[in-house]
Amino acid sequence: MRRNGDVMAMAFWPAWAAPLLNGAALLLALGFRRNRAVLVLAVLTAAALALAGTGSADPGERGVDAARMFAPWLLLAAVALPERGLLARRNLALLLLLATAVWLTLGASDRLWPGLRAALPLGVLPWSAGAVAAAVTFAGALLCLLRWVLSGVPMEAGLGIVLGLAGFAMLPGMDIGNTSRTLALAGASALLAVLFASYRMAFVDALSGLPNRRALDETLARLTGDYALAMVDVDHFKQFNDSHGHDAGDRVLQAVAGELRRERRGHAFRYGGEEFCLLFSGARSRDAVRMCDQTRRNVETMRVRIRSAPAKIRGGQAVKRKQDVETNVTVSIGVALRDADTRSVAEVLKGADEALYRAKSRGRNRVVSR
Repeated sequence: MRRNGDVMAMAFWPAWAAPLLNGAALLLALGFRRNRAVLVLAVLTAAALALAGTGSADPGERGVDAARMFAPWLLLAAVALPERGLLARRNLALLLLLATAVWLTLGASDRLWPGLRAALPLGVLPWSAGAVAAAVTFAGALLCLLRWVLSGVPMEAGLGIVLGLAGFAMLPGMDIGNTSRTLALAGASALLAVLFASYRMAFVDALSGLPNRRALDETLARLTGDYALAMVDVDHFKQFNDSHGHDAGDRVLQAVAGELRRERRGHAFRYGGEEFCLLFSGARSRDAVRMCDQTRRNVETMRVRIRSAPAKIRGGQAVKRKQDVETNVTVSIGVALRDADTRSVAEVLKGADEALYRAKSRGRNRVVSR
C-alpha cells in the first residue's frame, strides 16, 4: 500500500525534479567557483539520481539505501574541508570517493547488494541506517551554521539549510516520494543560496558590508527626478594607515561605514579606498547638507578602539604588549545636487568631487556643497 502511495505521490512530483534542481545549483556553483558548494551539490545530485532509479529490480529502495550509506559521510567531509580550488588533492579525493559510491550503487547486482549493504558501517551499527545518516548530516548542517555565526558569510548559512533539509530526507520512515521532494527543496534552497552569495560578491563591499561602486552606478542609472549625492572622505587616512597599520585602517573604515549606515534618510555606498557616498533621493541641497553635517558630527564624536599587536618573543623574553588605544577620526564631505541645471550622473559626480576638494582644502572635517 505504501509503495502505491509513493507511485501516486511521484506522479504529482516528477522524479526528475530533485536531480534537476540540485544539478542546476551544481552548475551555478561551479560557474561562480563556490567549490565547497560544488562538492555538496555533487553528492546531493548523485543521491537524487539514485532515488530516480539505478537499474535494479527495486530502484527506489536501493536508491534510499545508497543515499543513506554514502551521502552523509561525503556531505560531512565536504563541509568540513576549507574552501580550496576544485582540483586540490583533498577535493579530488572526495570526488573519487563519490565516483566509487556511484559505481558500487550502479554496478552491484541484486544478489550482491544486500551483502554489500551489510558489510558497510551502517549495516552493522545497532541503530537504523536512517537515524545514523540523519545524525551525520545534521552534524554537517550545525558545522555550517556555526561557521556562519562566527564569520557572517551567507553561503555558510545556505549550506547549513541545504544540509538540514538533506538530514530530514535521511530520517527513518521517510518514503521515497517524501525523500525526493525534500531533496528537491534542498536543491532549490541551494540555488537561492548561490544566487544570493553571488549577488553579494558582485554588489556588496566585503570589508564594510555596504553596497559597492557597481551598486551605486546601477542605482544612479535608475534614478529619476532630483537627488543629492555626497562624497565622503576619511581625513588623513593614509597617514593613519602608515602609523597604525592596515588592520587598524580597516577598523576605521568599518566604523565609518557603520555610522553612515545609520543615516536612514540616505543610502550609503563604499566608493573605493577611504571614500564613501551618501545618496539622498528627492532631497534638496539644503536638506542634504544638514543631514551630512549631522553625520559628520557623529563620526567626529565616534571612538575607534585600536588593538595593539600581540606580544612577541625577542632574545628569549616576551616583549610586553602595548595597551589598546582609542582614537577618533573625521570626515570631509562634498555635496552636489541633480537639478534642472545638472542632469547627467557624470556631472553630479564631478560636482560632488569638486565640493569634496574644497572641503579638504578649507581644513577638512566640514561639509561643502557645490
